[in-house]
Amino acid sequence: MQEHLKTNILNFKWPNSAPTIYLSLEDMEGSHPIHKSKFSRQIKEVFPDANLSNIDQIFTTFTTEIPDAPSIKLNLVDGRELRIYKQFLKHQLRSYFKSKDYIVVKNFVGDVQVWMPSKKGNTADYNLYYKFSFKIQFAKLTDLPELIVSYDGTSKVLTTSVKDIEDSEFIKRCVYGQKTFNYQMDLDTEEKEEFYNAIQFEQAYPIFNLSLARALDIPIEEPIRPINKYQKYVALINNFAINYLFTEDFKALFPFKTDTFIDVPLNRINHIDPQVGLLEFGKDQYGNKKTHLVPKLAMNNLNPYKRPNNQNIKFFFVYHTSHKEAIKTFYNNLKTGVTSQKKYFKGIEAYVNIKASTSKEHFIEFTNENNPIPEIVEKLESLTFDHDNVRYAAFYLSPFDKFTPNPEDRDIYIQIKELFLNEGIVTQVVDYEKMVVNIENQYNFQFSLQNMALAIHAKLGGAPWKLAVTDKKELVIGVGAFTNQGENRRYIASAFSFQNNGLFRKFEYFDQSETDLLAGSICKAIRDFTSVAEADKVVIHFYKEMSYEELKPIIRGMHTLGLKIPLYILNINKTEAEDIIAYDLNWNKKLMPLSGTYIRISENQFLLFNNARYPANSQRYTDTDGYPFPIKIKVSSPDEDAFEDADVVLELLTQVYQFSRLYWKSLRQQNVPITIKYPEMVAQIAPRFNNGVPDDAKDALWFL
Repeated sequence: MQEHLKTNILNFKWPNSAPTIYLSLEDMEGSHPIHKSKFSRQIKEVFPDANLSNIDQIFTTFTTEIPDAPSIKLNLVDGRELRIYKQFLKHQLRSYFKSKDYIVVKNFVGDVQVWMPSKKGNTADYNLYYKFSFKIQFAKLTDLPELIVSYDGTSKVLTTSVKDIEDSEFIKRCVYGQKTFNYQMDLDTEEKEEFYNAIQFEQAYPIFNLSLARALDIPIEEPIRPINKYQKYVALINNFAINYLFTEDFKALFPFKTDTFIDVPLNRINHIDPQVGLLEFGKDQYGNKKTHLVPKLAMNNLNPYKRPNNQNIKFFFVYHTSHKEAIKTFYNNLKTGVTSQKKYFKGIEAYVNIKASTSKEHFIEFTNENNPIPEIVEKLESLTFDHDNVRYAAFYLSPFDKFTPNPEDRDIYIQIKELFLNEGIVTQVVDYEKMVVNIENQYNFQFSLQNMALAIHAKLGGAPWKLAVTDKKELVIGVGAFTNQGENRRYIASAFSFQNNGLFRKFEYFDQSETDLLAGSICKAIRDFTSVAEADKVVIHFYKEMSYEELKPIIRGMHTLGLKIPLYILNINKTEAEDIIAYDLNWNKKLMPLSGTYIRISENQFLLFNNARYPANSQRYTDTDGYPFPIKIKVSSPDEDAFEDADVVLELLTQVYQFSRLYWKSLRQQNVPITIKYPEMVAQIAPRFNNGVPDDAKDALWFL
């Protein structure tokens, strides 16, 4: 069936007459700043006696007249004045929803966000709000102004005020009237001090966070994630538009061309051939190469591409005394498979084609579940490992899950991972409570065991599969990041270099501020690769838009190496903000576009859909395959002639598409390529190690 792709964009009409705005050199009540980057020729002409080159901003009341003040009629063809018009429209959005008594804030990218109170989901402890954001752009997909309407999730606002909370250190963001503020903000300006001193604590209500909820004994529920995010997202933005946007009041400000979200223009849609995502697995007994598109199906019948190099693999367990009996049941399921009638997991040896046994002499039992490290260290020091002949993997049965209240309990696994990594041993965590539940449901448990076997195979040095189509000689480097919310600090993992077949080479990681080390690491990866192979191009997948300061030392390093090959930067964003999406109305109401669909949303910026929905399996697609949202990709290069070849953008998008098929922690298709995903995983774990990652572990996938 022919696809029918829609977006979350509403077209509105250009004004019959551009607005006239009033300007002032002085800040005054009700005025808004206009940054110097928006100073047009018209603005400079109405202030003939002022030297605007020395001024960072002037002020406007927009269409509210200022007596004796200069004014200009905005020229909507002038790029600078078009940006002022956008600022005016954002002001109108804020004012409109504030006049309706809704909470109106900026989201993390500075767009207008409105909080709509929920009629359901409220409790005695908090009230639930649905958050919707607006982004304004001009003639990006069409020839009209465009209003992007996005759903940003929910927030819970406590019914207990700041005044009545004893432990204020747990209070983060609060709702105060129709805005929000950070209770823990630095009082480093006079303006912030004035605001803080004026707050009426009995009228300020904290926004739910886990630490505060635990301190106040508010029940913490595990979030219920929708099976299909597209269905929830589309239903919410449609209902929001019908009830709040397609009204006479709102359309007086934003006169929509039609009261409906627009179709994606057909000339913006294209598709990557699914066959470029073909994966190669192990050869059969006759030496025939075996390929498949879907790992979840392939791994039931085909062998992994490459076994771990060591023929002797041994497992042992690290566990609390009370879990001793559970180990036998778990290991029997891991070793020989489940008892379900539909048996897709027949044991780890059969599933990932290895030989493995237990090493009972290395089992480590501890008694103190809140502080097991001293006991584990003591027992570990008394053990002897035959690393010359045997490759070991430790299964840690964790008494705590990721929702455990005490962060120190949650971090025990990180300490154990580091402890064994220093001994050259990879680890696999098993959530004890989840394991017990799963063992009772053998059919579901086998899928957890499949993922566990897959990850262990890769951690031990195996390669479950690789790309089958590898006709390019390219070096791909991934740079990802993870922000530790507790520390409010970002860590970066970089120089995750891959061969063009998608096989991993090596990584490093850094603090966000260490840009020189990051550049040096990237240059080293380039030098190491080009010293043994000729590269057609170097491609860097970056988790954000790469600044010139970050790019400059890399370009310098390539010149030093005498490399005259093109360099491409792909800024790859997970659509967590989900500011622009597309959905397919012609697929059984499931809405997710075909895998490999890409949409040009502006010059050299694209939405790419990475999923497991192919033309051949659309009718048989199941919820267990997942419904990942698209990723947003911006392509750039410091080389002037980098895009002379019209096919190069498709090649770069194809590469991202291929690398999203190489995730070895789960059989479920990922929307983000491993060049971003793997570094993010390292950046989440490695900075919490006490002594960093051992050098001999920087070419292994221990973090899966």
